[in-house]
Amino acid sequence: MSVKPLHTRPLLIGLALCLPGLGLAAQTQPIWSAPLSEAVRQMPDYRELSCPDRPIAPYTGPLQLESKYVQTDVTKSTQRQVSRTTTEVRKQINDYLREVVRYGERAGRAETPDQAARALACLDQWLSAWAEAGALETSDVSKTGIAARKWALAAISSLLMKTQAQTGNRFELRPEQRQWLDRLARIVIAEYEPRRRSNFRYFNNHDYWAAWAVTSTGLVLDDRDKVDWGTQYVREALDRLTRARNGDYAYHRIEVERGKLGAEYTHYALVPISLLVEAAYANGRPLSAEQEQSYRALATFAARAVLEPRGLPELKGSQSKVPPHKMIWLLPFLSRFPDHDWARRLYASVRGEVDNYSQIGGRLGAFYPNLTQ
Repeated sequence: MSVKPLHTRPLLIGLALCLPGLGLAAQTQPIWSAPLSEAVRQMPDYRELSCPDRPIAPYTGPLQLESKYVQTDVTKSTQRQVSRTTTEVRKQINDYLREVVRYGERAGRAETPDQAARALACLDQWLSAWAEAGALETSDVSKTGIAARKWALAAISSLLMKTQAQTGNRFELRPEQRQWLDRLARIVIAEYEPRRRSNFRYFNNHDYWAAWAVTSTGLVLDDRDKVDWGTQYVREALDRLTRARNGDYAYHRIEVERGKLGAEYTHYALVPISLLVEAAYANGRPLSAEQEQSYRALATFAARAVLEPRGLPELKGSQSKVPPHKMIWLLPFLSRFPDHDWARRLYASVRGEVDNYSQIGGRLGAFYPNLTQ
């Protein structure tokens, strides 16, 4: 089914603050910082260098993508084969994201100034190729295409946040790059805002990922309105939890209803939630005591869902293994709540190997050295 993106319609009054010239945008505060390496300190101007790799062709076609899950399965946990077109489009987008994340990672780990500058040159030129083409901005989009767009924006903006932190803001976005990210963020806002305003029944991980996509873009662009729009969602996420009748945990019923994927989707939702919490605190929007308690209770459920799933009656049937990279939320969470027993036990059970998730820009360990050293 084709879904016309809402950015072609008049936005609701509540979105006015997200438009240029409206609202008083205060300076944003980053959530990550890292010491600069000598390679970065001494690197030459990356804009004077060429990238040896030709950018993957910008994807400007329809985002009429099919879901990988059988839609008649109420748990949406049974996978199916998708069309060749969907496979090819996903591959083109994912290959691009993987490469730009790789360039950012190279810059952060470079051993020489030339290596750092060359990696940033490639990142810059690959971003410009897609920005100048208006990639991913199509209005011909399915529900799964809407999801793919916000995941791509989350990956790109998270990577740029990392790169800015690891280079002391030496990597500067060009006007066309800033404008492209801004346009994508506006599209995501228009597509997801109505779900919140209508008290949408299926408000779930998609909404938290959309919020993080917009918030991370706001942090990259120093746009307080976008940061505020996104961080509001963390309160929605925590206010929608179901408290266990007997126990110290809480869960999102809609994620748990994914059958054998209940544990995995709980972790998947916690990734953007954990980053939104950090952005909220850094930008003067701390959680209330009750919300903080809910956050800790959700972490308890997520940890127990891996360590002792049979002890949670809410989980139905045998659970699929949660990939370690989807436990990356443990890094910001334990940095803020080092006393959380269940989270510490989960982290220890996988020997801290929870890093490296491309959907949030790759590795985050450099920003949490007390946990990862």
